[in-house]
Amino acid sequence: MLKFTFQHINNAKNNNGNSWKPIFVFFALLSFLSVSSQNLKKEVDSIVKEIGINNRVNQLLLESKAENEKKARQEKYINYQRVQKQNRIFNLIELEVQNAKFLLNRGFDYKDITEEIHQLKEWEEFSVKGIVGKQFRVLTDRNLSSTSILLYELLKRTNNRLKKISIENQQLGRTREKIDSLVAEKNLYYVPKDSIAREIYRLQSLKMNTDIDIISERLKNAVDSIQTLEIMGDQLRFKIETDIIINDRLRKIEVDQLFTKKVPVFERPNIKKLMIDDPMAFSIKTNYLVVYFYLINNKNSILTMLILILGTAIYFKLQKRKFLDFGYKKDMLINFYMLNNPLASAILVVLNIYQFILPMPPLIFSIIIWTISTIALTIIMWRSINTFIWKIWTAIFLLNLLAFFDLIILIHFVGESFLILGINCLGIAIGVYAFINRSKIQRKVYLWYILAATILQFLSFYYLVNGNYNLSKFLMTKSVYTIVTIFSLYSTFIIVKEINLISKILEGVDEDKRKKTLIGIPHKFTLGYYLILFVCCFLLMVRNTYTFQNIIDPFRNTLSEPRSLGNITFTFENIMIFIIVILLSSFISKVVSFLASDDQIISTKNKTKNFGSMLFLSRIAIVTLGVLIAFASAGIPMDKLTLIISALGVGIGFGMQNLVNNLISGLIIAFEKPVSLDDIIEVGTQSGKMKSIGIRSSVVTTFDGADVIIPNGELLNQNLTNWTLGSSTRRSEIRFGVAYGTDLELTKKLIFEILENNKNVLMKPLPAIWFTKFGDSSIDLVLKYWISHFDFDNDTRSELIIAIDKTLKENNIVIPFSQQDIHIITKEIEIEPESEPEPKIEPEE
Repeated sequence: MLKFTFQHINNAKNNNGNSWKPIFVFFALLSFLSVSSQNLKKEVDSIVKEIGINNRVNQLLLESKAENEKKARQEKYINYQRVQKQNRIFNLIELEVQNAKFLLNRGFDYKDITEEIHQLKEWEEFSVKGIVGKQFRVLTDRNLSSTSILLYELLKRTNNRLKKISIENQQLGRTREKIDSLVAEKNLYYVPKDSIAREIYRLQSLKMNTDIDIISERLKNAVDSIQTLEIMGDQLRFKIETDIIINDRLRKIEVDQLFTKKVPVFERPNIKKLMIDDPMAFSIKTNYLVVYFYLINNKNSILTMLILILGTAIYFKLQKRKFLDFGYKKDMLINFYMLNNPLASAILVVLNIYQFILPMPPLIFSIIIWTISTIALTIIMWRSINTFIWKIWTAIFLLNLLAFFDLIILIHFVGESFLILGINCLGIAIGVYAFINRSKIQRKVYLWYILAATILQFLSFYYLVNGNYNLSKFLMTKSVYTIVTIFSLYSTFIIVKEINLISKILEGVDEDKRKKTLIGIPHKFTLGYYLILFVCCFLLMVRNTYTFQNIIDPFRNTLSEPRSLGNITFTFENIMIFIIVILLSSFISKVVSFLASDDQIISTKNKTKNFGSMLFLSRIAIVTLGVLIAFASAGIPMDKLTLIISALGVGIGFGMQNLVNNLISGLIIAFEKPVSLDDIIEVGTQSGKMKSIGIRSSVVTTFDGADVIIPNGELLNQNLTNWTLGSSTRRSEIRFGVAYGTDLELTKKLIFEILENNKNVLMKPLPAIWFTKFGDSSIDLVLKYWISHFDFDNDTRSELIIAIDKTLKENNIVIPFSQQDIHIITKEIEIEPESEPEPKIEPEE
């Protein structure tokens, strides 16, 4: 490079001595820069190398620091999570400890439950006394059946108590298990590294251990006590189940040997061997327990029966009051049972019908019902039957009391045998007496069953003498209560028919006619009634027997067996209960509707204005309550009811608008009261008296006697004119004219006196008499007056017209009639000759 530079410099010197300096300077500067750049590059390379090393060191240091921070934060997070889990476990343990304290403090009445189990055990020993081990010489069917009822009731109560004990045991066991599982959590025993957290952990652990030690001991004692009760209950249940098996086997043996087994019925037994001091006291206590358990288990059904008796008695009383208000005397109503004594009739009807609804009442309870029915029927028949029938019925009533006393006796002794013989003799005597005087018995059905019962009494006497005690008592019982039930059921059928007959009689009652004694129900029924009577009597007589129960029990078990349809569980028994409750509520609603009609209320003048609305709302309440009770009785959950309502909503949206409109309109009518019973109304082209207000429609009786059914929606949608809404008064008018030249002041005075003398014309406000215009042939006038009631309008108008005509004639005042003169004008009319028709020219084609 330098050599090349010097060569160029020499060349420059040779060529031109003056230009070589700049070139020299240029190349010198270029050489300097080249050397400087090489040195700078080396320095830069050394600096870059040093920076790279430093960066690597810094990166390694940062990575190490980040890793350390990561581990520290992770460890801190893990510690935090462990502490949080630990706190949650402490909280859960505290919650379960509090729950256990609540269960323990709420308490389980071990003392009362222990006493109840002991009481059940005593009842079990009492009920099987003399039966298990065959301690009684004579095992009576009544004692075996009563023992069976008691044992099944005791088993049911024991199972219910064991179920409660099991639920309590499960609750305490689950609580104890939860506490033990939480205490076993490994996170519970993590010791925090932070000093504050560590101290908190120490305090929590100390408190937890103290609480757990205390509550665990209490839970252990409670569970041990409950398990002890459960063992006692299980032992009692096993004992009762064993007794039931033995008792059922003995009942089956007695039934199989009913016609063959003979016992010494007239020998005095050894009471000491029976382990019973007083057989009568034992029998009374057993029957008391049977009735007590049945009443407790079926209190809702019994309460419903009492309510029905009260409601039916009120209804019968209203019917009787209606007849009395129409002018009938009490002696005229004697042939109708329900009018003769409403309360006794209600008791008789409800007891005889409702006993078929009661769930399998024991024999002693059925006998109590029949005895009460007999007393009620005796009260009804006190004055309504002839002397001969009264004698027969008095003897039957006495026979019923003796049989009732005998059926209370569960343990045989000699005195009872003679009592049965006495009942047999009395029953046979009644039958013979009735047969001799059979012509005096108008209702032959009584004679038939009395003779049948007499035959049973004779057979009972025969079998008792021959030692067939159970068969004899069975025949005697069925003989007496066949007559009682026939009389009661037959009278019930009569009262049911009387309800319809009385409604028809009320429709045709004329208050102005002379009243006479009402004729009762005819003595003859159709063959269908007699068949129903026989079937009902037969069911009542055999339903408490062992054979019938063995036949009906599988059917009852089938009805009560749970069945599934998808996710829905149901039983046929629940469905039947649902239908029965719906039908019963519908029947009660119809009875209320029957009371609401204008022919059934007590009296128009005594009836309040809101009577119809109150009855209508009562009907809606009855139906609504019946539906809710039906769902509850059938065990249908309320969420299913919500689904049904939703489905109904869809149906309403598509095709039930008119029905719902009428139902809602009925509610509006009931609450707003634009119309009430007996109001005089005009709806569209129909006018008449409001007869009844129904849920969907109302009935209006026209003045021609026709009943017009008007949907409630139309009553509100159309222009409704109610003449008697505010009051029953009405303004009416009469228009006529007097001849020209009449003394108008005298005419006005005479007419005012006529209005004043009429009892139906009100003087406040005063009547108005106006002369309106000079007519073609008279001076026209109008008189306007108010009458006390809308019903008197036509009668009052007629009376006033008659009085006005008579008074005006007496005072020589003429009421002119229109006269018109007809003038006939005769005029000759020329008839022009007819011209010949012009020829018709047909157009050429």
